[in-house]
Amino acid sequence: MMPGFPKPLAGKRVLDLSLLYPGPATAATLRTFGAEVTKIEPPTGDPAERLFPKTYRLLNRGKQVMTLDLKTDDGKAALARLVAEADVLIESFRPGVLTRLGLGADWLHQIQPGLVIVSISGYGATGPYRHMPAHDLSVLGVAGYFGLPSELEPKVVRPNIRLADALTVNAASLAAFAAIVEADRTGEGQIVDTSIFDATAAACLTMSLSRGDLDAAPEDQRQIMADSAIYTCRDGKRMAIATLEDHYWAEFLRLATNEDDALRAATFGTRQGRDGNKRRLAALLADLFARRDREDWILTFAAGRVPVVPVWEGRETLSDDHLNHRGAIATWDAGDAAFRYPSFPAIINGERDQDTSVSDPCREN
Repeated sequence: MMPGFPKPLAGKRVLDLSLLYPGPATAATLRTFGAEVTKIEPPTGDPAERLFPKTYRLLNRGKQVMTLDLKTDDGKAALARLVAEADVLIESFRPGVLTRLGLGADWLHQIQPGLVIVSISGYGATGPYRHMPAHDLSVLGVAGYFGLPSELEPKVVRPNIRLADALTVNAASLAAFAAIVEADRTGEGQIVDTSIFDATAAACLTMSLSRGDLDAAPEDQRQIMADSAIYTCRDGKRMAIATLEDHYWAEFLRLATNEDDALRAATFGTRQGRDGNKRRLAALLADLFARRDREDWILTFAAGRVPVVPVWEGRETLSDDHLNHRGAIATWDAGDAAFRYPSFPAIINGERDQDTSVSDPCREN
């Protein structure tokens, strides 16, 4: 019989000293794979609980939550007892704070030599920005995200998700897994120094280092394509088209245009031709999509033979058939009500992670 969703971290104990989004979400990822997580908060609590209470619940579901004042001897002693039994510690203080509190890596490894320490800061433990405060938006600015145009008429707008934070969770979780494996192999403690900046810069550099002239006009940058864009329909709703390959473009024309449509000009038949006439092509596509309502376009491309899809708005996303078929949204019983959360984005051995024994974060007094 095929095993179910794997829990390779079963038996591992994780101490989560982090606040807000990236650290708690990283700890939640380790918990998804079986780790037991204790979240340690300062007397003032995690700001996320006040600012974004639903997000706080999502990220800290199933964790044991306790309050410690690490500036006091009692708090340090309590932490030492927990570290002695732990495998991983995740923290999101600014670089040097734990050391100033007398709780740095040397102190932690003296108590638990095999401990994996995962430090997630704004800019990392080294470098000229290391002591600067950081949040998602400020890091996007300095890591180069807004310097990467993606449209013929570039607009500098904030992403609709906390993109830098989400990238950080992926990087920190992967690094934590690697460090755990290495600690198990060698018996030696590991120190992971990652940051919101590192994760965001890595994603941006993949694009910027593959471009030619970074200061070239948008129409002269190969990654910007008129037929890889979003267009507005007659009813004000939108469709996304991504016909990068010529065969998709040909099928798009067959489904969406008449034989005498200007979009069928031979010059647009190849990638080179479409890229050589980006602004003209964009104008023609804008005119085409504006002729019909979004629902008409959805029906036109319903067979799924070309990558042209609706841009869902608001609640439409949560009703998407594919999203629900894939089990992307899971539900747990929070006592007074059922809450939904995003399940881990992979099906392993035919199963998606379904956290059936979860309630709200459980607090110790």
